[in-house]
Order: sequence, then structure tokens, then C-alpha cells
Amino acid sequence: MSKRDEQIIELVHKYGELSVQELSDLLGISPSTVRRDLVSVGDHRFIERTHGGVTLATVIKYNNLCVNRVAIYPREIRSIASRAAEMIHPGDVVGLSGGEICTYLAYLLRMKEDITVVTNAINVAVELVCLPGIQVRLTGGRLNSGSFELTGKSLEPSLEGVHIQKFFLGTDGLSLDYGVTAHDEAEATASRDMMMHTATNIVLADSRKFKITSFAQVAPLT
Repeated sequence: MSKRDEQIIELVHKYGELSVQELSDLLGISPSTVRRDLVSVGDHRFIERTHGGVTLATVIKYNNLCVNRVAIYPREIRSIASRAAEMIHPGDVVGLSGGEICTYLAYLLRMKEDITVVTNAINVAVELVCLPGIQVRLTGGRLNSGSFELTGKSLEPSLEGVHIQKFFLGTDGLSLDYGVTAHDEAEATASRDMMMHTATNIVLADSRKFKITSFAQVAPLT
């Protein structure tokens, strides 16, 4: 793999999706040169060619599933996930909940090394499994087919002895009065179980979630 191929892959991981013209501007090379480079980059396991550019490839196809909403608000979702990825360093043990932002964060973690990811979302685990620099620990629980999250009484015992340094938590609602809330009560309980084993909890939410209160409280803002 050439140096420029590596640059292209790093840029796609940073921005999520780029056109030929955007890559041309970022790399300072002609569009025709970019197109030639994409022939080899397109074979990379995490890169997928699109009409007119490239995007991050996914292991799981999310068609018709609730987590397939990333394309609706790409700039906000990618910006939040990119900022979260910058907070993760070698040696970290991080937790990821399910949901669109955490799923996108999982894509960005592919370039990380020497980290451990603890998650109750099987799609997050599958996106990261078999990567040499990442250890993945999946919790127990019953599978919610709509969100890919594991929930239920067997989740908390599966975390026994686990210490998570940073838990990145998606949310359905975020308000001053009720804090972090979720549509599903079982998923709210699962997030609380994860928080009990975590030093720092980091909520990932775009502006659609502000001043919204969903069915079940995960935690107050305090």
C-alpha cells in the first residue's frame, strides 16, 4: 500500500464519505489521479467505492433497520463520532452502547490500536472483531432485533469484574429535568448496568435529542 493510499484511508475514516473532488482538494492532486488511486484503495476491507467517491464499508448491512439513519444527518453524526474517537487512546478500556452515533464511532475505531471495547451491541462487536489492535468483550443478554442491543437480567452479571474507563452512551432524549432517556426500558436498564462499571460516562447526542424526554430514564444529568 502506497503512502497516498494510507492518506486516503485515513481521510475516509475521518470524514466518513468523500467525493473524488473533495479528495482532490484535501490531497492537492488532480481528480484523475484520485480516480486511479481509488482503484487500489477500493479493495481495502473497510473502504467501499461509491458513484463519484468512497465511503466507509460496513460489515453488517443496516437496510430497513432503525440504526440505518446515519445518512440522514451525516455531518452532525460524523462530527460527534470523530470527536469521541479523539478521546480514545492506546490502553483504554471503553464501553459503547448501541445506536447510530456509537455505531459510527465503531467504524472510526478500526484505526485504533491497543484498546479494549466492551459493548452490549452485537453490531458494534461484529464491526470490530478480528482487528489485531482491538479486544472486544460482548455482554450477555437477550437480543433486541431492532437495535442489535443485548438487554435483560444476564447483562449485569456478565460485567462482573470489568472496569470501563470511558462509556460512550447514545440516547433517545436529553433534557434538564429528566436527563438521559431511552425509548426502551430494557435498553435504559442495560445502559445503567454499564454505567455502574464505568469511571467516566460520555453522552453522544446531536441536537435532535435536546429537550426531548423519552419513556425510560437512564440517568439524571448529574
